[in-house]
Amino acid sequence: MAGAQKTLLTLLANIDRNRFEPFLLVPYDGGQLSQEATKLGITVFVRHLVHWIPGINSVPKQHRFPYLIKVFKTLRGRCWAIAHLIERNQIDLVYTNTVTCIEGAVAARMTHTPHVWHIHEYILGNKELTPLLPFHLYTWAMNLLSKSVVFCSAILAKSYCMLTKKATVVHNGLPIPTVINRAHARDAILKHFDMDLDCKIVAVVGALQPRKDHFTFLEAAQKIALHNKDVVFLIVGTGSKDHTDLIRDKIKSLDLISSVILTGWWQPEKIHELLAGLDVLAISSEQESFGLTIIEALAMETPVVSTRCGGPEEVIKDGKTGLLVPLHDPESMAKAIIQLLQNPQFARNVSQAGRKDVISRFNVERYIEGIQQVIEESLLKQ
Repeated sequence: MAGAQKTLLTLLANIDRNRFEPFLLVPYDGGQLSQEATKLGITVFVRHLVHWIPGINSVPKQHRFPYLIKVFKTLRGRCWAIAHLIERNQIDLVYTNTVTCIEGAVAARMTHTPHVWHIHEYILGNKELTPLLPFHLYTWAMNLLSKSVVFCSAILAKSYCMLTKKATVVHNGLPIPTVINRAHARDAILKHFDMDLDCKIVAVVGALQPRKDHFTFLEAAQKIALHNKDVVFLIVGTGSKDHTDLIRDKIKSLDLISSVILTGWWQPEKIHELLAGLDVLAISSEQESFGLTIIEALAMETPVVSTRCGGPEEVIKDGKTGLLVPLHDPESMAKAIIQLLQNPQFARNVSQAGRKDVISRFNVERYIEGIQQVIEESLLKQ
């Protein structure tokens, strides 16, 4: 699951069932989110949705106008299907968990039901989305159709300035696991990839997408590898074949074939073991609305280097709970990673402070109470 789905599942699993009865509507059955919701005893509905902001690879450029016509031509039917569910199940509030879908908001309007829009994504500058309308039209519609708008970071909220009066920032939260034995986790990684015992492991973890800017990470890796032959770099995650091939070509052009491993897909239930075994987690992204992987790594007391790409600037306290570097700056990223690798006591201090900060600021209780408060306030605005 992507970050927005993870945090939604956290909400569904921890919401106060004495105060709220959640229902979940998804565009198709069988996904991990709907499976986990069913295990929680939550009713799951499946209804057709069409993204009014599609993914960059889902609509070819020459088909964008016909796609936009289709979105609005069929919108009424899709919204009525959801409106009937709202009326039949006596829904008191509709909560949309992504900026890419409008059906829930319109159905709420049709049934005079309060609507909360939880936005996890940038529209402007987002290389993963294809806005088919001017940005101000999207924000106008979101403002018109919502009682409240939730953002996962203040910096994301600033990019939607038209929604300021309805905006509430609630930082994401996840269950904080106990610290895994880092030595054992490290040994497991070394064994899995048949690495030398004295290797140091630096990884970037996330989908292979242009926004993640793996090229900056690889250029930093080249600078590190010139004088540190014992460092191995992992790129964990999957993406389109075309973009994965571009990353492979970059690895070859930088002469990093012996130093970089493309791991492919990693089992979600084993991600904490992976993060615990790293010497450094790197975030090289151009844009992040929050940065769930950062809090997952810090929870494992793994030090983090991140670009100043948005949300991570609110998660990391530079020099205290992690290190922040400029965008598209391999030199700075390499220096920061080397600083952590060559100063284990500093790295330990930073990562331990990071775990304490995560427990304090990004725990589940704080996240859930923030969302519940927005829901209750929105119900009072009727």
